[in-house]
Amino acid sequence: MLHPKWQAISIYFPDYGLFFAISAIAVILAIYYAINQLNNNVNLNFGRAIRARSKRYQKSKHKVPEASHIWKKEPAIKSKGLKCCVCLKSVSAPQCQNMHRCDVCGATAHTNCSGNSHKDCKCVSMFGLECVRHQWAVQWVDMADRSEEASFCCYCEEPCGGVLVADAPVWYCMWCQRLVHVDCHANLAKETEDRCDLGPLRRVILPPLCVRQLHHVGTAILSSITHGANVVLTVGERITGRGKKNKSGSNKGGNNAMATKQDIKATDVPTRPVNGVVRENGENGVGKSEFDSTKGEKLITNDENGGQMVEVEGNGGKAAEKIDESVTEKVLENGENRAEKVEMQGRKSEKVEPEKSSIQHGQQNYEICDLPSDARPLLVFINKKSGAQRGNLLRQRLMILLNPIQVFELSKGQGPEVGLTFFRKVPHFRVLVCGGDGTVGWVLDAIEKQKFESPPPVAIVPAGTGNDLARILYWGGGLGSVTRRGGLLSLLQHVEYAAVTVLDRWKVNIKTTQSKPSLSTKFINNYLGIGCDAKVALDIHNLREENPDKFYNQFMNKVLYAREGAKNIMDRTLANFPKQIKLEVDGSEIELPEDAEGVLVANIGSYMGGVDLWKNEENDVFDNFKPQSMHDKMLEVVSFTGMWHLGRLQVGLSRAERLAQGSYLKIEIMDPMPIQIDGEPWLQPPCTLEISHHGQAFMLKRISDETIARAASVVSDVLENAESNNVINSSQKRALLQDIALRLW
Repeated sequence: MLHPKWQAISIYFPDYGLFFAISAIAVILAIYYAINQLNNNVNLNFGRAIRARSKRYQKSKHKVPEASHIWKKEPAIKSKGLKCCVCLKSVSAPQCQNMHRCDVCGATAHTNCSGNSHKDCKCVSMFGLECVRHQWAVQWVDMADRSEEASFCCYCEEPCGGVLVADAPVWYCMWCQRLVHVDCHANLAKETEDRCDLGPLRRVILPPLCVRQLHHVGTAILSSITHGANVVLTVGERITGRGKKNKSGSNKGGNNAMATKQDIKATDVPTRPVNGVVRENGENGVGKSEFDSTKGEKLITNDENGGQMVEVEGNGGKAAEKIDESVTEKVLENGENRAEKVEMQGRKSEKVEPEKSSIQHGQQNYEICDLPSDARPLLVFINKKSGAQRGNLLRQRLMILLNPIQVFELSKGQGPEVGLTFFRKVPHFRVLVCGGDGTVGWVLDAIEKQKFESPPPVAIVPAGTGNDLARILYWGGGLGSVTRRGGLLSLLQHVEYAAVTVLDRWKVNIKTTQSKPSLSTKFINNYLGIGCDAKVALDIHNLREENPDKFYNQFMNKVLYAREGAKNIMDRTLANFPKQIKLEVDGSEIELPEDAEGVLVANIGSYMGGVDLWKNEENDVFDNFKPQSMHDKMLEVVSFTGMWHLGRLQVGLSRAERLAQGSYLKIEIMDPMPIQIDGEPWLQPPCTLEISHHGQAFMLKRISDETIARAASVVSDVLENAESNNVINSSQKRALLQDIALRLW
């Protein structure tokens, strides 16, 4: 039996339970209603912004050139604020499996809506306008590269809400990144005439006023493709018609000639690629095409339906179309002569060859002209396979902040030469490399081959695993600072005020001693490793080639390095290393320690992600060696005793043994041995390595002190202006920069 007091409470408990249940339901309904209202307000604000923008462009006297979106199909992600730019409905998972994202401006759309989108993407050229105009757009995604201070209306200076909590519809300028309320824009336009100053990055942005569209097609190859496809379609229709009329004839030719419009659609030329590479996605995101502007090659495939392929070779060379073998056998027999005539006519109609400094961007060619004297535009190279493979995200963020035409993606089919040729006429530009040490070396090699009178200095976004060169130039050891809000914007500003320094580059002649002697040449920027460290690098390289998905972030990459290193601790395959290697430095033979299992030739003071092997600051080292420097035209040689020794070096519990210091090295390798140069490993047969000083490259060093950074920028500007005014020539400017770098940095 319950106590009388509890019995009294139990009588009223059902009433309390009913009250709490009703209250809970009411709270849930209120929350649901609030979320629904918020979503409706967001859609309403988006709609108001779109309608107001459409009306403004109809009335505007100074229209910004239209630009189509570059849609790329990708899996839908979970993001509550992700809206379709056409229907304003969510494109987030799980409502959608796939979506289209614009490669340039980041707008998203359903795969069946993207075909109806407005041509309001970021343009690359405003040539012909009297000034740069604001290109206002709806802010579809959160701008991670806008600082908190910039999240205010540039007219009324009131805060602008985010995508999810927008109090009023907002536009943002694709060039200066400023925000403006839609209601404030009319007043802003009256006062400023919509003039844009390109914002805080005005000096590093390639101004759209200085990008001129050439009114001719550089080669007749692309037009040959479409003409040839039309010939195939026309002749095929004729054969089909004859097959229907002649019932006694073979049915095979008619069936094979049924080339539908869907089949030929793969040959349509995309309207606007990015950086010489065309990515074509049809309405269903099926068709893809790539065009290599350096080789004049175009490859079109249909990756889902297994459809047609068109191949074109050579700059002005032969054009071969492959639509369908069964169609080609019948159709091209009758249409071959006509196709050849069309192709010849296309080549004859080509009146003007593009200059070497122009770049093909869709069916148009662009060139840079009439740059302001104070412009220092950036040429950006991105290797999306470096490190944690985050190049795609970096590329899109950089295209939003800069001119899309100054951002180039590196691949096997397109090297740095394309971008460097495009910027060849720019008097003072800087290069930004987003990648690891190997990517930086690739770009430095390409710059040297271009033989610039005044080579551009190079800055680094550390997107690799070790990023040793980026570390000694104070750009950081990873993408941590870049991923923060406003981080990439801050880095670009540091590039503008970075100090110019120099880096020694070393030539390695590899002479094999096999039955057929051969000579190959490589270049060192950071270091050359032989033995145990190169073996681990080679194992990791092979693992990356087999399973690239495992290398998805920098921390996991280092874990994999540690795992492979642990496997090799008990490995004694390099126990006879001192007998397999003969080392000479400046003509003197250097004896290797008996327990050595690896040798490293270092040019910089960072190894394995920041390990200082030479240790300039150690006071208890008694030898006659000089401090290490990256521009003293000297190399340092150290040795390791195995993987356990490397592990202790990594955590600062040991030091490498100094062996030698010199400017000319000769290394004889008696047995096959793993070798790495700047993190790029391979298995080398017996050979002789001869290492000598090759030259110096201009690099950009980040200066944390704002006063010193401003002073460094002024020094660079003074020298560049003196060169522009013919006070000094390019050789004198280069010598002065080298001398200043040696004395100050």
